[in-house]
Amino acid sequence: MLFGNTPALLPSVVRLRATAIITNVLQYTAALPSAGFHWLTFFMEYERGAANGAVLFQVQASPAVYGGWYPLPALAVGGVVVNVDTASNIQRETITYGATGAGSEAFIYGPLPLRGTVEQIRVGFLEIGVPGTPGNFGIDVVMGMAE
Repeated sequence: MLFGNTPALLPSVVRLRATAIITNVLQYTAALPSAGFHWLTFFMEYERGAANGAVLFQVQASPAVYGGWYPLPALAVGGVVVNVDTASNIQRETITYGATGAGSEAFIYGPLPLRGTVEQIRVGFLEIGVPGTPGNFGIDVVMGMAE
C-alpha cells in the first residue's frame, strides 16, 4: 500500500492501456499509482475505425488510494489589470482527438504537473467519432521525479 507522497516503486514508463479496440461506452484504465512523482506525460495512439473517427478522453487523479476521482482542470487565466481583481475560469477538462487519416496516429498529452500530490491516476475514454465503427486506442505514461 502507498502512503502520502512516498515515491511509487514503478518504472518511469508504464503501459497504461495496450492499443486495442474501444467502444462508445465509457471505459477506464486501471488506477496507476503515482505517489511521489512530480510530472507525467501521456503518449497516446489512436487509429480510427471509419472516416471522422475520434476518441474522447479525460485524465482523472485521486488524492488517496480510496479518495475518489477528480478530473484534471482546464484553466483560463484572466488578464491582470492594475486596480482590478482578475477573474479566471476553471472547468473539468475532457479532450477529443479526431483522426486526420486512416492509419494509426500517435500524439502526446502533457507534461502534467503532479508535484508529488497525487496518489493515483486513471484515464476515462470512449469512441465518439463514429460509434458504430470503433477505433483502437492505447496509452503509455512517462512519470518523472525531477521538477
